[in-house]
Amino acid sequence: MFMWCERISATLAGVVVGLWYGHTFPSEDDKKPKDNKKK
Repeated sequence: MFMWCERISATLAGVVVGLWYGHTFPSEDDKKPKDNKKK
């Protein structure tokens, strides 16, 4: 159960950060860093 909670929260955080990053820096649309998910 704890692993599921961690996975869900991490995924939601990644999506929110991705959306915020895309809205803040719309200049780089084809390049999206996905290193924030890997810990």
